[in-house]
Amino acid sequence: MSIGFLNTLMLLGLAGAALPVLVHLLSRRKYDVVPWGAMQFLELGRRTRRRIRLEEALLLLLRIGLICLLALALARPWAKGGLFSTFTRSTPRDVAAVIDGSYSMGWEGDAITPQAAAIQRTYELLETLQSSDTVTLLDARDRVRVSGDGPTTDFGAIREQLDSLATPSGTSLLPLAGVKAAQVLAQGEHLDRDIILLTDDQALCWSPQNGAAWRQFDETIRQSSVPPRVWAVDVAGHHRETPANFSVDRLRLSRELTVPGFPLRIQTTIRQWGGTAAQRDVSFAVNGQRLRSKTVTVHLPAGGASNVTFEHRFDQTGSYVVSVLLEPDDLPGDNRSDAAIVVESGIPVLLVDGNRQPDPTKSETFFISAALTPARSEAPWVVARVLEAGKLSAEALAGQRVVFLADVPRLTDAQIELLERFIADGGGLVVAAGDGIDAEWYNRSLDADAASLLPARFDAVKNERDYDLGDVNISSDSLEVSWLARFRTENGVDLTEARFAHWWRMKPRAVMGRAPFGGENAPDEPDRSEAQRFGRAQQAGAGKIDTPSTKIPAPPTADLGEPRIDARLDTGDPFLISQTYGKGTVLQLAVPLDADWSTLPSKNDFVPFVHELAFHLASRTSGRNVEAGMPLVLDAAEDGDENADAAAFEFLTPDGRTLPAEPFGSGPGARVGLRETDLAGVYRCQPSSGEIAAAEYFVVHSDRNESDLTPLSPADRNRLAENDRIRFVSSLEEIVAAMADEESPTDLWRLLMLGVLAMLVGEVLLTRRLVQGGHESLEDAPAAFADVGGEINGT
Repeated sequence: MSIGFLNTLMLLGLAGAALPVLVHLLSRRKYDVVPWGAMQFLELGRRTRRRIRLEEALLLLLRIGLICLLALALARPWAKGGLFSTFTRSTPRDVAAVIDGSYSMGWEGDAITPQAAAIQRTYELLETLQSSDTVTLLDARDRVRVSGDGPTTDFGAIREQLDSLATPSGTSLLPLAGVKAAQVLAQGEHLDRDIILLTDDQALCWSPQNGAAWRQFDETIRQSSVPPRVWAVDVAGHHRETPANFSVDRLRLSRELTVPGFPLRIQTTIRQWGGTAAQRDVSFAVNGQRLRSKTVTVHLPAGGASNVTFEHRFDQTGSYVVSVLLEPDDLPGDNRSDAAIVVESGIPVLLVDGNRQPDPTKSETFFISAALTPARSEAPWVVARVLEAGKLSAEALAGQRVVFLADVPRLTDAQIELLERFIADGGGLVVAAGDGIDAEWYNRSLDADAASLLPARFDAVKNERDYDLGDVNISSDSLEVSWLARFRTENGVDLTEARFAHWWRMKPRAVMGRAPFGGENAPDEPDRSEAQRFGRAQQAGAGKIDTPSTKIPAPPTADLGEPRIDARLDTGDPFLISQTYGKGTVLQLAVPLDADWSTLPSKNDFVPFVHELAFHLASRTSGRNVEAGMPLVLDAAEDGDENADAAAFEFLTPDGRTLPAEPFGSGPGARVGLRETDLAGVYRCQPSSGEIAAAEYFVVHSDRNESDLTPLSPADRNRLAENDRIRFVSSLEEIVAAMADEESPTDLWRLLMLGVLAMLVGEVLLTRRLVQGGHESLEDAPAAFADVGGEINGT
């Protein structure tokens, strides 16, 4: 508590407290004492004399105090903070408590987890607030969740929300959490506003290098009608060094959609953050059941990593969750990584033949069709249907997952529009070009603007004789993407032995003036984790998703990804270029998938190659593995029904809550889903009856860099604290004390003047009592003397 005076000179009036003492001393005059025998009958009793002396002393003290209190009142004292503020603070405040909910807050290496410490600090905060203050609780994860309906004075409801917080999961971005808190506080009506960030001081959640997020933070605070003060509390309170931790990266699947009996590869990276050289057991599980035969041991150097690969074949169709698990350590949130898999009986694929012949062996689609759907197979993994280019229509595209354009010369404008809609809704397109295409038309019609379907332009047909390299093959070193990695030379396969006599030189389309990833002189792919997290955080309250139907017009401009070179020839020319378009993907090949330009169809790996290609594109439609904040959508219509009944389904969230399914779209093709996907983890959609056998699984991912527990550096801390942007404190008591210090001081002179009046009244009453008491004592003395005299005369 601090105290001050506005008129300090008035304190000189305290010297006036000496006046009553001086008057008392001066009034004590000396008298001559004359002995008189009868005087003994006029003297007061001892008890009476003691009472009078005590009252005189009290009157003296009262007069001294009266002068002191008057001098203090005239000096205009003020006070603020401390226990005094509890009784004098008149301005209520709005407080937003933001608890970091990322999985690093689940660290178990200390007595309690940082999340438990943050909850305890919030409880303590509630005890320091007045009943007129409002509080809002925010849970900062991949998306910031506001508990309750906003600012409230019901502290009991806040305590209930604290008790129901989900266990730590996912990651967080504190500058955007601060933005959300400031927006919530804008609903308040009080003139004092505070944002309190309770976190473990991990550098990742602060993202000091994320300029876009911090600019938005500064702009939001600056534009607030009442700019809030922002505090940051380190609730972990542990070492400033990076603690040792083991983690599993996000799973990399060869495909999300597969068929029974077809091999699925699951790859990931096991990391050690800090620590010393160690070894860990890594397990593989399906729907939570560990497969003992698929447990491996990895050796990790200090701060190192090791890749692991599992392969699995599913026996039956259905929805599955595959998991890679580590031995337990102090951070359980990153010891497991999940992915959802859909196993179907057969993938529908449409093969559009650009030169269909009466003799099927001479058609452009002969080798593709034979590879995907063998004539003798009773249950093919891919159900391929061949169609002439002129018959491509909405009816032909209905129900298909992937479309191959096999050396198709050109398409009509209506067919282009159908393909755009098909891909934007999640379909896959393969353009396999040969000598039959009209390259000028493709470059003009499909690469006319920034929303081009094609990731590259057809430049010119090249010949192996143009290069002094001998046979031209696929470069094994260029096969780095997960679904192509199995065809590298070291795996003992022969795809890279296929000889190419001719091919199209393709020039990837530039995006915003930049070269495509993997292009010549292209820079390495940047680490876009923060930018992606920032983008996802801005998508709070994402809009409604259109359902895929040929009757619904495509959006004017689909989201277009950057072209990526997935494979090259050893000449350096691109062999395979991919690009996302809306929810789907386009793959552009430099050769046709027949024997005209290459020996590719004669290789043993041609069949696995086209299967992997089809499965890779079909997996884009599954939508089972998404980022936080993206809706989960399921086509749950029964056979013969056009629409799915949302009331018949429910979703089980990672924190154990059961949420009703929501309808997505209307009319034919309407589906069900869930928009509330703020928590990372496994979601399960099941019939409302609770029939687990019919469950459909989804996985919401988050940034696995959350496993890096490196604390915020002092330099970054100082930079974030510049211009009083954020005040870093180590305890809640510092915040409470600082809040009190920043309150408007309370003027105490009115209270002191009331004290002066009260003491003045007391002085008058005590003086009157002394006067009246003294007369009574003197009147009693003659009466006593008369009684004594009468007795003497009687004798």
